Amino acid sequence: MFYTLAKLFWLLANPLNMVLILLCLGVLLLWSRWQRLGLWLVSLIAASLLGLAILPLGQWVLSPLNNQFAPFKLSGGDIDGIILLSGGVVDLKTSRLIGHAVPGRASDRLVEFMSLAKAYPGAKLLICGGNVEPGDELGDKRQTEAILIAEYLISRGLSASRILVEDRSRDTFENAILGHQLAQPGTDERWLLVTSAWHMPRALASFQAQDWPVVAAPSGAGIEMGFQLRFNLHAGLKAVKFAMHEYMGLLAYRLNGRITTIWPAS
Repeated sequence: MFYTLAKLFWLLANPLNMVLILLCLGVLLLWSRWQRLGLWLVSLIAASLLGLAILPLGQWVLSPLNNQFAPFKLSGGDIDGIILLSGGVVDLKTSRLIGHAVPGRASDRLVEFMSLAKAYPGAKLLICGGNVEPGDELGDKRQTEAILIAEYLISRGLSASRILVEDRSRDTFENAILGHQLAQPGTDERWLLVTSAWHMPRALASFQAQDWPVVAAPSGAGIEMGFQLRFNLHAGLKAVKFAMHEYMGLLAYRLNGRITTIWPAS
């Protein structure tokens, strides 16, 4: 139920959809007796979009998420396992069309994961993600991100005996629950968690809620968000989209009891 409600809510809260809804409302008001209110609403939307296009507002909002955890530094200590959260690591539609994994929008996670896997050759490799292309059949024939990633890793020389595939989870919370059930980590084991820096706070909090003290190994962490003028509405809306999704996700997870803290520490 939570998963379905979250998807429906985000359908409306998505910045692009929200702008369209408010713009349509403003146009309707312009053709009604509340014309002045419609003018103010349309003007506010135009000014907001212009600000997002010119100023790095989205990057500033995203910065606290990106900089909450520093990049993981390789050490001589033992690492028992490495976890990869797969959302967007591969492009499912394209991968299905050509028959093998094709990097997606979050492929930097895979680069970080493979680097750590080679640095710690004795570590288990847990891949979490049951995302499927819309319209896929349920059952053994479905192609999930986790399966495609596992096949890719094996083709690049990583041993299949190291790899654990959790391919039923649909969101970050299920990543943590089903991943824990599959990996069965010992209380003294040290596991690394790999996901995008902006996603790490919610991901780490979800795993900590399962009494799994994983260590953050974010991809794309430490990027400076300086002041830079440009004219790119797509980039501005994209950054705001990621930030809104994560901030609302953290709040929803905390209110729903899925996590114990809204802003976790490593």
